Amino acid sequence: MSEIREIDLEYAKKVIERSERLLKATVDDVMTKNVITVDYDDPASKAARIILENGFLSLLVMKEGKPFNTISIFELLRLGYEETFDKNKDYLTTKVGELVQNKKFYYLPSGTLLREAINFMMERKLRTIPIITNQVVNGVLSIVDMVQWYRLNHEEVLIGKKPH
Repeated sequence: MSEIREIDLEYAKKVIERSERLLKATVDDVMTKNVITVDYDDPASKAARIILENGFLSLLVMKEGKPFNTISIFELLRLGYEETFDKNKDYLTTKVGELVQNKKFYYLPSGTLLREAINFMMERKLRTIPIITNQVVNGVLSIVDMVQWYRLNHEEVLIGKKPH
């Protein structure tokens, strides 16, 4: 026999409102707007320093003032590994552009629904994606940005229990 439970209508309304907010949210609502970049001709060491100092997963690479690609912490880690075995590989002489020039560049336009961005990133195993419209960088969306946004929009996560 199933137990009859009382429904907390106020809580149910909050859940519905949050669900609607999630369905309507765009990347603009969540992304980091202050974007730190690295230049195509910069040494890999500069990209590594910026990533380490800021706790980033990747950086936007600019070439001649325009977005060109991204460089991730994993590409820099690979360079460090290769540096051990190849005297021609090194953080001081290898340019950022050399590491990303043949890589597919993914970005999304401003106004993209957050749920579409999540699916796009998951399908491509991206942790960060630039938000670019007409060659203009609007921001960067990362997994960390999404978790912070979710936390701010879900009281239970902040207080550790169902809100009253």
